[in-house]
Amino acid sequence: MLPNSEIRSTAMRVVTQSIVPHDITEHFTQAASKLVAGQLVKDEYFTLFEAVGALEIMDPKMDSGFIAPGEDLAEALQDSYDVTQELRPEQVVGIMDGLLCHEMAWHMGHPLSQTLFTSIYLDKLLWPIPKTMEQATFSRETDDKDNVLVQLVLRAYCLGLVKACDLVHGQVVSEYFYEEEDFVTQLYNRSLLSEFDVDAILKIINQALDWVDGPENSIDDPLTKALRVRLLFRRDFLTALEQNSKVLQTRSTKHLSSCISHISALEKSSPLGQAVPEAFSLKIQRKLASTVPPRPMVNISIENALSHLRRLCQDAIDIQQVLEYSCPYNVMISVWTLMSRKPQPSVYIRSLLQTIVFSDMRVLGSLSIKNFMYDDLAQLVLPHNILLQANMDNIELPSDPRFRIAQQMDDFVKRFSQPFLDTFRSICLNRCRFRRTLCHTAVDWDTLQMEAEELDTELRALTLEPPLKLHGGEPAYSYPLSSWAYHQKLTQLRTILQLGFELSIYAPEELPGMYWYLSHICSAHLAHIDRIRTFTLAASRGPAAVLTLPGGTKANASEREGAFHTSLRLLERLTTQLIAIDAFAIALHALYVLLARHGVLPRASSPNQAYSSERLRYELRMKPFLPISLPEPVPYAEYRGEADLEGDSDATVLERATRAIAEARKAWETILARGVFLVPSPTAAGTTHAPRSIEEDWKREVKDTMRACIGTSIAIESIKKALAARSSEGVPVRVEIPELGSKMRWHDWWAVPHIVPRS
Repeated sequence: MLPNSEIRSTAMRVVTQSIVPHDITEHFTQAASKLVAGQLVKDEYFTLFEAVGALEIMDPKMDSGFIAPGEDLAEALQDSYDVTQELRPEQVVGIMDGLLCHEMAWHMGHPLSQTLFTSIYLDKLLWPIPKTMEQATFSRETDDKDNVLVQLVLRAYCLGLVKACDLVHGQVVSEYFYEEEDFVTQLYNRSLLSEFDVDAILKIINQALDWVDGPENSIDDPLTKALRVRLLFRRDFLTALEQNSKVLQTRSTKHLSSCISHISALEKSSPLGQAVPEAFSLKIQRKLASTVPPRPMVNISIENALSHLRRLCQDAIDIQQVLEYSCPYNVMISVWTLMSRKPQPSVYIRSLLQTIVFSDMRVLGSLSIKNFMYDDLAQLVLPHNILLQANMDNIELPSDPRFRIAQQMDDFVKRFSQPFLDTFRSICLNRCRFRRTLCHTAVDWDTLQMEAEELDTELRALTLEPPLKLHGGEPAYSYPLSSWAYHQKLTQLRTILQLGFELSIYAPEELPGMYWYLSHICSAHLAHIDRIRTFTLAASRGPAAVLTLPGGTKANASEREGAFHTSLRLLERLTTQLIAIDAFAIALHALYVLLARHGVLPRASSPNQAYSSERLRYELRMKPFLPISLPEPVPYAEYRGEADLEGDSDATVLERATRAIAEARKAWETILARGVFLVPSPTAAGTTHAPRSIEEDWKREVKDTMRACIGTSIAIESIKKALAARSSEGVPVRVEIPELGSKMRWHDWWAVPHIVPRS
């Protein structure tokens, strides 16, 4: 084997001083013109090390430590702004508002180096790192006690702000998020006062409030009120964040509500402030421990900052409604509704909701994982079943079938608990990552379904389940655990498709096929729900087994009847929802087929692309579904025939769309009438209710879907009239597909085309 030095010498290119540089621009241009678009040329010797080395050092655009020739070192690193100087009250208000804007910009995902760490006051406060609260001042050399407005009021505000950021930072990094994409957690070798207690900082804020309200204060009343409301907000916000870190124990929204009440006063008094731009500087980036090039300061308006703050506080209040547990179905609806808000809640809220859903091996702070899973199994496939009632703690004989059943079910919980909880927690990701995660977990659930089917076979030998003869006369068994896993998988497959519409992944020419495939998944899911209902009804009509429940009590008839009633209600709700989605998808599929058939459907690109074909696009869109064993992947030929409705006339397709949209409207009206939750959440007084904010959000989403149904009906009638009036020049209409966020896009999942007569 050759020595390392010889190996390197064979791979390195020798560069000598005798090489004469030549201008190769013309030769390079001629060579590049012969390349086909998309062709990649790579030099095997141009390594990552050389690529990084190609970045220019001593370039002010790339090197934050670069000091220009003739520039004084002290002036380059230090600002001339004096943090000990006295400020007028309106300047203090302006600095406070500027800090609040930078704080909200950080919450939005911008780095600290471009937001809060551009503040000279915060830089002096945090560096060198203070060891005691007395050292956490703007100047450690001088202690100007007469400058109360800066050394007490502004310092108290800054301390409360930094500690609030510390609590937010600690919450976010404790949960699952995407660095740089959702949130930038880098602290640049700075400490956010994490070693100090909240109480010590609240004490200083209270001292500042006492001075503002005291006789020593001679500031005008409007500015006094402006300073006071900012200190009150900072105190309540810091207290609220501290309580949120213990939300499962405190469950308090008092201080968050106070923060919202302060926002109006902050907004009204913001014009009183005078901005002090010299109190913020990009020179601080040169002192931060960072590997990125210098970046500009991020500035947002006070209106945008307060709007984001109001949403953050309201979301923090509303997510606590998830703790009002009644059943897993309700928890899923609540989490989904909250995370579907526009704009989506901030990463702090999403990480907090992850903590609420599962932390310290408890669900919602009080339920064990086993009980939570058992509740979901009982609702969907196993109402009042021995599989969920067997308990090893009450049975000591290993040969007893109930002992072995309990052992098998415990193994099932250990294997399936984490994937099941991840179905709730993954909703808290940003929508792009949520869809990407589902594409992976759906394949995992396909494997889990096969494992559950094997476990069902083993448990059937212990429960002695009698077979049920279905329509074909063949004996069939319920397979409850694999049926439950299949339901979870089908839900994820449907969500992948619907999120594709929400994220504008599909080109206009792909919409007919994707809406057909959505209908195809819904049809498979409906058939599966019907199968579960068949076995549930058979079990409810059969003789009740005499079981000994934990505690030694007998199963009573009313308890058994209630369990089956809840299960059948859930199955009916799922059926109605799937019918509504299926019918709407069929209607839009038929409508888009007509538009594509007559050449009025807009195309995202030229159909004659060298690197694109219908088959390739099909393979790309079906990539998450092809590894799935059940439902079986649809062959391309079958998909093409169904997506284009080959063999169906225009009249047949129109009739299909008309009937489907009528059925969809009827189903969505039924869903709205039934309400949001399967079981209303209990309150402390013993009554029941649905959390109002979640209920209103859910109703708004259903009503938006119904508006999309009405828009589809209008579009169907418009194309019907256009087809009747067509001439040799074609169909006299122009089709527009509204973009996300536009007024004509009533719901993100339903891309209803806007059909305009062509003049």
